[in-house]
Amino acid sequence: MKTFTKIIAAAAVTATAAPVTAPAVASTHHHRHHYYGRTAYRHKVCRRSPATTGTVVGGVAGAVVGHSVLGGGLLGTAAGAVGGAVAGGAVDRSMTARYRCYYVR
Repeated sequence: MKTFTKIIAAAAVTATAAPVTAPAVASTHHHRHHYYGRTAYRHKVCRRSPATTGTVVGGVAGAVVGHSVLGGGLLGTAAGAVGGAVAGGAVDRSMTARYRCYYVR
């Protein structure tokens, strides 16, 4: 029963991390959306979040969970760290999405 629980937990971690494995592009490219108001010309500037905090926290948490769920070896720790880092980065980007855009004249 304990082995079955570990297999189910490993499958759940893999399934949640698999859809989020998009290639990360480390660029500081700003997207501009132009808006014409009645009195002023403004444009919206958006930046891409590097999600460093979420990646580090997710990697550490994933390593701890992977070590305990997938066994005490290096493979469980590494798999948990990678899955946690990917998932943590995605969560950090989704949580800070509304703070990445601003308007300038």
